[in-house]
Amino acid sequence: MRNGRRGALLLALVVFCVTGCGAMEQALLGDGSGTGAGSQEAAPAAGRCEQLLKVPTGIPDVTSVTVLLVDGSATSYTRGEPRRHQDWGALLTQRLPDAPRNLVAAGVFGGAVDWRIEKITPGDSKDAARTHNDRKDARACLSGELTDKLGAGSAKPQTDVLRAVTTAAQQIGKYGDKTPKTIMVATDGLSNTGCADLRAADIGDHSVIPGLVRGCRAELPQLDRSYTVQLIGIGNPADGWSDVKTPHRVWLLELWKQMCAATGANCPKPTAEAPAVADVSASATALSPDADVRMPGLRITPGNPTVITVPASILFDVDSARPAPRAQDTMGSVVEELDKLRYRRVVVAGHTDSTGSPDYNRRLSEKRAKAVLKVLRDRGITESTAVWYGSRKPACAPEYKNGTPDRVAMACNRRVEIIVYT
Repeated sequence: MRNGRRGALLLALVVFCVTGCGAMEQALLGDGSGTGAGSQEAAPAAGRCEQLLKVPTGIPDVTSVTVLLVDGSATSYTRGEPRRHQDWGALLTQRLPDAPRNLVAAGVFGGAVDWRIEKITPGDSKDAARTHNDRKDARACLSGELTDKLGAGSAKPQTDVLRAVTTAAQQIGKYGDKTPKTIMVATDGLSNTGCADLRAADIGDHSVIPGLVRGCRAELPQLDRSYTVQLIGIGNPADGWSDVKTPHRVWLLELWKQMCAATGANCPKPTAEAPAVADVSASATALSPDADVRMPGLRITPGNPTVITVPASILFDVDSARPAPRAQDTMGSVVEELDKLRYRRVVVAGHTDSTGSPDYNRRLSEKRAKAVLKVLRDRGITESTAVWYGSRKPACAPEYKNGTPDRVAMACNRRVEIIVYT
């Protein structure tokens, strides 16, 4: 009986090895590597991955297309040491579809897209067990390769989220309107170039968003309903960059929601989920410089007088002199600062940029200064007066360079200054 059982076991092993001995050996011995976040299984052998994932040639026959775009700009990397980065790739890898003959293209972007991978997952087999194993192994292979290739930053300077989406749409448009196409973008959303350059935007003022979208019409890809565009992680730069607070993040989410809707694609609501943070490889190449998209907030210049500068965007809607609801928290912070300074006298000074006529700018700055003055007096700051200058005292100049408007300088000049004498 003992010899009979041994013979049956050997026969079963021989039969198994005809179809899967390599996989069994890999499962038993392993290769010392993992398959990605949250998995304890050994990664498939390299030969197995090459067998499962094909490099496309021409226009292959696929059932769906998935594009993964990772923000590799400098704002995804901490400014301090040791350098760490937002692990956008992990967020996207978790969303890999479990689909047969799915073309997966992935790239890292800054000012342009650097494509890193393009593979096709295996089709289904008539054997359900084999289909299950092929899909599981293909996903593990893709996860490992994506983790490796999406971890390095972009060598293309600046950040252009819209250009990345447009480039992806151009890359996969050849698959036609019958093939479902998904573009997933993991980014903090802080574009600093192109039509969506947010350095000059009145971040926090929701009334300006439709105008920003209209200004990008010429650069927005025109997509059909075979496309789905999902933006993930909005408003989460790495440490040392812009301090994005909840009102800023809400504004950014609404901006990218409307930008996406204007393409005509299916657009799930952008998310603000924060990515995990990972160490930067010692072999990683140096990042290109990136301009910070500064979040509007109080800026305090100490002295006598101390000057509290408040960007107009967090007090007023565009061309309005009525304090917006969002101004209440800001003015509360101003009053707290005044109490700390033990002020004797406060002067509220209104300023605009040079857009519009001098008379219009003077009247707008007057109305805004008086509106802030009223709020201060209502909160008990009675030793206060108002002055207004229109565009005559810019804080950032010049507003035009070689005849071209500098929108960043203009945004800087739209402000209210609270001058505190102690």
